[in-house]
Amino acid sequence: MSQEDQVKKYEVKILKQIKYLPIVFMLKHTNGQVTKISLISNHFINCSKYVSRSGMTFNGCFRNIDDQLDEVKGIYYTPVSPIISVYRRNKITRSLEDMKNIILKELELLNLSSKELLISYSNYSIEVYDYFIKGQLYEFHLTYNQGNLEIYEVPPPNGELNLSLNHVSSLTIYNHEIQFSNTVLATDLFSTPGSTFLVHPQDATVFVIKSPDHGENSVMLSGNKYYLITHPRPRKNKTDWGNKSELQSSS
Repeated sequence: MSQEDQVKKYEVKILKQIKYLPIVFMLKHTNGQVTKISLISNHFINCSKYVSRSGMTFNGCFRNIDDQLDEVKGIYYTPVSPIISVYRRNKITRSLEDMKNIILKELELLNLSSKELLISYSNYSIEVYDYFIKGQLYEFHLTYNQGNLEIYEVPPPNGELNLSLNHVSSLTIYNHEIQFSNTVLATDLFSTPGSTFLVHPQDATVFVIKSPDHGENSVMLSGNKYYLITHPRPRKNKTDWGNKSELQSSS
């Protein structure tokens, strides 16, 4: 069993009620894909491992537990600054194994080997966090979908975040165009892979959704509630392949 399969096997799916939409979380789509989402544009780490074909260019994340570095994926909320930050204009190393040894030696030098830590690394940087929260996997109530475009009703974000939502009259996600019968408040969230918007109709609103693959559909959504409108990354062999996602202001 691969490490990725082990992660999927032991991933916890959160189904209980929550008061606020988490700052960072993962969403499981109906097609089985998982998208990592953050409500904010900073203070999070997207842990996604990359190694070039040559093996000399790479990035990813480790968790350090008892002087043992384990590769991890997912998304992590990091509300405080890293305790170690190393940046170089030239590559620190071209070897992933050397990178592990460099990190372990640095932790030992600073007497941090026994601490539980999150380490984000690339050829050019190392950042070590001692306070972090992993985004959990959620399965929200699916309100409506048109193909792979999905609308989920979700809890409100915590008001203390002061999210900047704009008045908009429409939005586009890949080849799906959505027109609102009333202007709604919305914002484009960080999400990967795929595209996600947080939408807040202040009154009951009809969403008219058009797509060349699925025709035209409409759904009435309640006012004063929050919805995620999201689309996982399209398959390359599908006709709705594209990367366009945008909001259109009501002004």
